[in-house]
Amino acid sequence: SREVADHLGLDHVTEVIQPHVVDLFDTLMFHLDDPIGDFSIFPTFLVSRLAREHVTVVLSGDGADELFGGYETYIADAMARRYGAIPAVVRKGMIEPVVNRLRPRAAKKGLINKGKRFIEGAALSPELGHCRWRKFLDRETTNALFTPDALRDLKTPADAHIVSLFERAGDRTNLGKSLYVDVKSYLSDNILTKVDRMSMAVSLEARVPYLDKDLVELAFRVPDKLKVHKSNTKVMLKRIAARHVPASCVYRQKEGFSIPIKNWLATQFRPLMDELLDVTRIRNAGLFDPRTVELLKQQHLSGHANHSHVLWSLIVFEAWQDKWLNGTAGQRI
Repeated sequence: SREVADHLGLDHVTEVIQPHVVDLFDTLMFHLDDPIGDFSIFPTFLVSRLAREHVTVVLSGDGADELFGGYETYIADAMARRYGAIPAVVRKGMIEPVVNRLRPRAAKKGLINKGKRFIEGAALSPELGHCRWRKFLDRETTNALFTPDALRDLKTPADAHIVSLFERAGDRTNLGKSLYVDVKSYLSDNILTKVDRMSMAVSLEARVPYLDKDLVELAFRVPDKLKVHKSNTKVMLKRIAARHVPASCVYRQKEGFSIPIKNWLATQFRPLMDELLDVTRIRNAGLFDPRTVELLKQQHLSGHANHSHVLWSLIVFEAWQDKWLNGTAGQRI
């Protein structure tokens, strides 16, 4: 970011996020309103607060990934079709047992973490397309996590919304269907909601020029090869960007706007997790099986598995339930 600012001759302000962001948890849960299990609320709020010291309106790049093919899940979806051509005896008997035995690495990505995530997603229903790699609960874990009473009350399958959107995507290409589904779900239900609420929490207006109606319509007419080609994402957008900023800033590994929650759950966020996912509390609520929740915690803390997304979603749900269902919203400050 500093290199881009220097190249363009812009004023540049940075802020390094510290682990004490846990102190913001109650305030952010209040502003979030919904139990959205996205831990990038922390950097989104902090960058909004920093920007608000200087301006009242900002431009956000949200929508570029969903319109021009910026996610690695699109590549994974294409790879899954090739992976499925490998004989099952090799996949199930050799590749997957070896990958599953590997412990996740502390680093955010890396070959081992990507490999484990790919195997997890590839085991899920092909009906979900690239969304398989956005899903962190398989059927077995879901059945173990919810109590029998809660499972009986789950009338709509968790995947139904995504499957329906793929059906509505019509006769588009595989990539076109994935982009359509993302615009209609991940972008609108998560990304835009999160950014709007975290920015408005500090009275900052975030505008999204990529989501101009005409640009959206144009993006869906752009050929697939100018979006995702082999292992390259956002092909056309990167070509255009490289005309204006150094190529080294454009052609680099994609990094999500996030925090190292996988590691922080074992340190600074540990007391919060222990409080909200306490065995007695979980048992009394009757929605989740306390033994399964405790198992997920222990597997994560021991480093045998990365359950950060599931654990964080449970933490957010418990906090949301306290504030909006159990009447403690006024206690946030």
